[in-house]
Amino acid sequence: RLLVPSASLRRSLPRALERRTMFTFKSALLFWLLASSVPLLTSLAYFRASPVTDSLAQRISVSLHGVTVSALCIAAVLVGMVGTPRPSLAEPFHLLLLVPVGLALYSFWRFRGNKAIHLLQSINLLWLALASFFGSMAVTGVWL
Repeated sequence: RLLVPSASLRRSLPRALERRTMFTFKSALLFWLLASSVPLLTSLAYFRASPVTDSLAQRISVSLHGVTVSALCIAAVLVGMVGTPRPSLAEPFHLLLLVPVGLALYSFWRFRGNKAIHLLQSINLLWLALASFFGSMAVTGVWL
């Protein structure tokens, strides 16, 4: 008799779990949106380290790599959350992951500031790997 939950407890338990799940979902979403802003900092560093004698278009173009990594992370989360994730989105997503790689290579070639800043590309590389792993699961809807 002591181990059987009351009827009111059995009714309230699913609602309590639902609220806990919703909180976890919201906190996970907030975490990924904040975490995806990290590559933006590398773009900002590149932009600020670019010589002011370069044109604005040149300064922006050598610093776009982090912006695209962040955009891909956010897009993957949004597709997984709001959109309709499906396995057919895996290939386009993986092709889009090549865009920041190309932009990083472009910045190696065209950046005229202090070359030590290229060490920040390791952050972008890490986030690109995370975007590839978690983003692929989010856009396909197939989670480990």
